[in-house]
Amino acid sequence: MTDPAKPIVLWVVTDEKPGHRSQQEGLVERLQALAPFTVHWIAVDNLSVSLLDALLRRRVKPELPVPEWILGAGAGTHSLILKLKRIFRAKTILLMRGAFPAALFDANITPVHDNPPKRKNVLPTIGVMNPVIPRYEGRDNGTGTFLIGGTNEHFAWDDALVIEQVAAICKAQSAVQWTLTDSRRTPEAFLLALKAKNLPNLTLISHKDTQRGFIKQQLDKTGQLWVTRDSVSMVYECITSGAPTGLLDLKPLRTSRVVKDMNYLLGQGWVRDYAHWDLRQPLPVCDARLWEADRGARWLLEYFGVGADRC
Repeated sequence: MTDPAKPIVLWVVTDEKPGHRSQQEGLVERLQALAPFTVHWIAVDNLSVSLLDALLRRRVKPELPVPEWILGAGAGTHSLILKLKRIFRAKTILLMRGAFPAALFDANITPVHDNPPKRKNVLPTIGVMNPVIPRYEGRDNGTGTFLIGGTNEHFAWDDALVIEQVAAICKAQSAVQWTLTDSRRTPEAFLLALKAKNLPNLTLISHKDTQRGFIKQQLDKTGQLWVTRDSVSMVYECITSGAPTGLLDLKPLRTSRVVKDMNYLLGQGWVRDYAHWDLRQPLPVCDARLWEADRGARWLLEYFGVGADRC
C-alpha cells in the first residue's frame, strides 16, 4: 500500500501529439485532484534510452526524482516506457492499445472502439479521455455553438451540406444566439460561403482567431452544441461537458471504426442525429453522464491500492 501522505512521483512520457497529450492531461488532472502527485512531463524526443541502459539499469534523468508511476500514450512511447520500467521498477500505465502485449504494462486504459483485451489490468472506456470537466447547471440556454471539422478519412466532406444544416438550425431556433468555429481541417472557402448567408443570429469565428481556452469556455457555458461527426475527440469532449449535443450529417466513406463509433453514440442516446431531430426544439440534456478521465483516475488509484481523497 502506498503511503497516502507522500506524493507519488509520476513521469508522463509524451509524444506531444495533441490527441495523446489531451488524454494524458485529462487523466493527470483527475489523479492530482484525487490524490497527492508530483508530476514531471517528459517529451519522448528529449529522452534517449538504449537497450543496454535498460539491461544495466543505468539511471536516466538524474535531475528528476525516481518515478513510481510512468504514463505514456502513443506508439512512439511504448518501447521507452518498457525500458524505463526495467530501470526504475516503476508501475507503467499505457493509454490506448499498445504495440506490445498488455501484460507487459501494469495498467492499460483503452477505448472500447479499439477492442481492448479482456484483462484485469485493462480498463475499457467510452471514447478517449479528455481534460473537460462536466457542468450540468448554469448553462446559457439562449446560446448555442457549432464546432466544425473538415476533410477526413471517414466521412465525405461537403461544404454546402454542412452550411445548409447550420442555416436550418439557426432559422429554426431564431431566438438562440449561435457561435460557430471551424478547425484546421475545414476548407478555406467554408466560412466565406457561410458568411454570405447573412444569418443574423450566427457569429463566425475562425480557429485562427480564437484565444486559448475558447473551446473550453464554449463547452462550459453554451446551452447546446452541434458538431460534425468527423471530429471524434471533439464529440467526446462535447458529451463529457454535459451540454446537450447533436451530430451534423455527413455521408460515410466506408464502415470505419470512427463511423461505427458515431453510430454507437447515436444508438445509445449520447448524442442526437440532425436527420431525425425536430430542429425547432433545443437539444435535450442526456440522462447518462460521461467523465472517463475521472473514472480512469479512480480505477488506477484503486487498482494500485492508493487511497483517493474523494473516491
